[in-house]
Amino acid sequence: MNQKLQCFMYHSELAPTAEISCVADIVKTARDFNTLHAITGVLIFDGQRFAQYIEGETEAINFLISQLARDPRHTNFTPQHNAPRTGKRWFPGWSMAYMQLDSADPLGEMTSLCGALALEKLQELLPELDFG
Repeated sequence: MNQKLQCFMYHSELAPTAEISCVADIVKTARDFNTLHAITGVLIFDGQRFAQYIEGETEAINFLISQLARDPRHTNFTPQHNAPRTGKRWFPGWSMAYMQLDSADPLGEMTSLCGALALEKLQELLPELDFG
């Protein structure tokens, strides 16, 4: 079956009122929701900023985008890329891979980019990330 896929990438910041412990709940909720809706992707957190890339069927992605935009646990929700996904999924085996970075540098660079440039930066980062 050949799915029509949509991909979406954004960055945001942990809300000042949110506890850092909420990140574990975000990951668990994302994995549960994404499994049910055939969404795959990655969430990267550097202690203050999030970057997330998701891919799935357009209807499911659009619904999730509306949920993400309203989530009070983060602020400055900034879409970077939203387009049809051609080719295979980047993260076929992960309902939501999660990585916490020790340095803010990689996300700092990525947050200034949009569109294909943001995706290219994400691809450059992937080998450096510890998916363990």
